[in-house]
Amino acid sequence: MTEILLIRTGQTQQDKINWLIYSPLEQEIIASGDLPNAEQLSELTEKSQNREVVALLPCDQVQLKTVELPTKWNRKLEQALPYMLEEDIACDVDDLFIAIAEPSMIGDKHAINVAMTDRDWFESWLAVFVEHDIEVFKLLPDAILLPTAENDALSVIELGEQWLCKHGLWRVGAVEQSWLAEYLAALGNPHVEHYSPASQFPETIDLTAQTDAYDLPLALFAKQLPSVKFNLRQGQYQLKKKTSLWWGYWKNAAIAASVALVGSIVIKGVELHQLNSEIDIAKTHVVERYQKAFPGKALNPHLIKSQIKGELAKLDGVSSAGFLDLTNELVSVFSQVQEFKPETLRYDQRRNELRVRARGKDFQTFGKVKAILEQRGLTVDQGSLNNDGDFVVGEIKLRGAA
Repeated sequence: MTEILLIRTGQTQQDKINWLIYSPLEQEIIASGDLPNAEQLSELTEKSQNREVVALLPCDQVQLKTVELPTKWNRKLEQALPYMLEEDIACDVDDLFIAIAEPSMIGDKHAINVAMTDRDWFESWLAVFVEHDIEVFKLLPDAILLPTAENDALSVIELGEQWLCKHGLWRVGAVEQSWLAEYLAALGNPHVEHYSPASQFPETIDLTAQTDAYDLPLALFAKQLPSVKFNLRQGQYQLKKKTSLWWGYWKNAAIAASVALVGSIVIKGVELHQLNSEIDIAKTHVVERYQKAFPGKALNPHLIKSQIKGELAKLDGVSSAGFLDLTNELVSVFSQVQEFKPETLRYDQRRNELRVRARGKDFQTFGKVKAILEQRGLTVDQGSLNNDGDFVVGEIKLRGAA
């Protein structure tokens, strides 16, 4: 899960900016700080790389509203929505950017939640982020990330010189300390759940301190992000460059997987080359043995098994299956013990016994061959072994079923 960079803007680009980096996986703050104004946003450019950037706008600059509808929300109502709002706003509707949230209900009537902000102001902040090469994935009014209190209570937290408030799912506000009593009175003096010390509240207000959840405001907001699906980046302002964000999240994993894949292919290629080399060596040994056993006979390496059967049938007029079985077992050993070189083969059909005189690197070579053949169910008798210069010469007998 990627880390999140939260950037809380001011009302103007000259106001202080708060920022925080949060790890959802570790559930901890990585770093946090303040910038004196928007001109210093370049200090966050590097920090924004490979992180999900969420910009929080002051909620007193973004009005949230629930609009009653004559019927269930549909595309025609979406087109008519600006005209439905004209009577409730004090400016030209064309000067507003209207973002659409989730449909809702007011009693038994259909409704739609919307967010409205000055279009020029909104676009100016988007331009500032682009200017400083910060790709913002999501934009939200800050107070919407307060926990939603139950039983019509008010959630509040102090940030800067203001109290941010949330009343229900879609009603937020930012209140100066000097206006706090009047604001609460206008709401009917609701019960207040506060996420920072609230000693300045009127004594008449019923307060509940959420001390277990006390945290930096942006840290509290980061923890609430999964529960808020709304995003002001929609319509013409929807984030276009999604692939780079995705690549930032998964780049390291993709590179590691590619390296592992290439490495696996190289290793398998080397193993295949070694196996092919061993097969070629084994084929060479078989051809040499055939030519010694049947001198002057033409040999097709692809038909060697059938040719051996044919030659043995000519010699004995009987089945040669036992010889072939023993020979196949012996030939398979050549690729495993390359220091073992057979010199002569003699086959006793009555006893189904193959005698092999061979040359090996040392005494252990003969022991290794004997062990491999016995593991395959053959009876192996090893004769005397003698030194012959740098080699050891000896005889082994292989017997299968009589």
